[in-house]
Amino acid sequence: MNQPPEHCPYCGDPVGPVEGAESGVVDTPMIYRCESCDDYVFYNPTPGGSAVVVDGDSLLLVEDFRTSGEWKLPSGRMNLGESPREGVARELEEETGLAVDAEDLTCFYDEAGEPVPEQYMVGIDYAVSRSKTTGTVEAASDATDARFFTPEEFAASDHSIKETHVDRFGEDSLPWLLEESKRAIELREKMDEQRN
Repeated sequence: MNQPPEHCPYCGDPVGPVEGAESGVVDTPMIYRCESCDDYVFYNPTPGGSAVVVDGDSLLLVEDFRTSGEWKLPSGRMNLGESPREGVARELEEETGLAVDAEDLTCFYDEAGEPVPEQYMVGIDYAVSRSKTTGTVEAASDATDARFFTPEEFAASDHSIKETHVDRFGEDSLPWLLEESKRAIELREKMDEQRN
């Protein structure tokens, strides 16, 4: 469940929180129990992720279809049966038209948060060089625009970073994202060279 459960998914009767089942990080109960069928319902975070596509000193951002003028990394939630890398590769292509082999994505950051009240998420963020992608950048589903920006170009524009991204990465996130992504890509390239 990605919202506090009210009813049992098995029998439909109301559920109640199990005493002392808070996570220790948040004061929200994480385990609920159905009195009728004696089964448990778990209120767990949803896994999601983002892709930072780096092209020189630029990174790829998409304008969120829900809020004009607010930009974010290509991102979304995992589908059933997908690994985090596969989900991020799919979301990247769905939002920007760029395809990438999931194995070319390099994990560089993870976080947990509550982007929407009572919807907890765990995010796994990946970096990849533009040279590892194929296709033409073009806004697709869930995006109204997609393009590369340097942090300086973005700061000089009328655009803003979506508030949920600010919460995840910090107020001055684009320079940090670019540097951390570049560092992760360089480290991956060195490791690949050593293996070969």
